[in-house]
Amino acid sequence: MQTPVYVTFKETIRKRIESGELAPGDKLPSERDLACAHGLSRMTVRQALTELVTEGMLYREQGRGTFVSAHKFQQRNISSFTETVRLRGLKPETKVVFFSVCEPPAEAADMLNAKGEVYRAVRIRLADGIPVAVEEIFIPMHICPALRQSDLLGSLYSLMTDTYGHKISSADSSMSAQLPSAKLQENLGITRQTPVLKVNSLYYAVSGITLYYERGIYRTDMFEYNIRISKQAGG
Repeated sequence: MQTPVYVTFKETIRKRIESGELAPGDKLPSERDLACAHGLSRMTVRQALTELVTEGMLYREQGRGTFVSAHKFQQRNISSFTETVRLRGLKPETKVVFFSVCEPPAEAADMLNAKGEVYRAVRIRLADGIPVAVEEIFIPMHICPALRQSDLLGSLYSLMTDTYGHKISSADSSMSAQLPSAKLQENLGITRQTPVLKVNSLYYAVSGITLYYERGIYRTDMFEYNIRISKQAGG
């Protein structure tokens, strides 16, 4: 059985990436130029590139083109996004696109067992200027009295520990994959074909109190979440 043409072309691009001929951050020629150079149809080229995007080897930025992905950021259990990015030698950045004091939605109120108003913030997390994640955070007001929007421009982990004296000990998280909404595509600079990882987490302090609830959306072409699962004693 003959190998489909798009698969052959896909493997050609993959080998160029794995050999280092195409380095992380390199921009690929346009679909038209690739099609002309290899004697293929644009549909064949598009199908091959789309699969490589889905596999995380390439990523697309709206209005800019298709690029070779860097090695993915690896979030290991509980660790700061800021720390994770810095360990890769990149510059972390946070944009706070929404901040208010409000009544939490039912899901957040149930998770936090919160009565009354909470701080709600939406942040876009970037690495060397490239958006990697969108986080929506709900923090009970007694956890961080007098919290300001500018306080959320850095690491929330550091803020909790250094400013408010809450050492994070654990988190309950649930994860699922989904396709991005139009708003997420805009915020993360991705296309509808780039799946995202949704991670909902409830964080606890060493003291046992509930600190905050976070709903995070991460680009799967740039980020992966690693966890360790241990068997309980007697289980």
